Amino acid sequence: MVPTGAERTGARERGGAEPGRVHAVSAFACDRRGSTAMEYAMIGALIFAVAAGTIKLYGSKMNDVYARIGTTAAQVD
Repeated sequence: MVPTGAERTGARERGGAEPGRVHAVSAFACDRRGSTAMEYAMIGALIFAVAAGTIKLYGSKMNDVYARIGTTAAQVD
């Protein structure tokens, strides 16, 4: 049975949700399409965050190492 406009309005006034809205939310929660893509996106974001944090943390410390390597390589020539 499809609720009439008055029944839907009454449900909203009482604080209840529309039956169609409940069905839409339930269908959205049960929908599994695209979940693998989201999982890969989250893994990619995690890898990016770890890489960016590592570069930021060790970037300035590695500057001295690269300068020493450059100086040593220049002396060999």
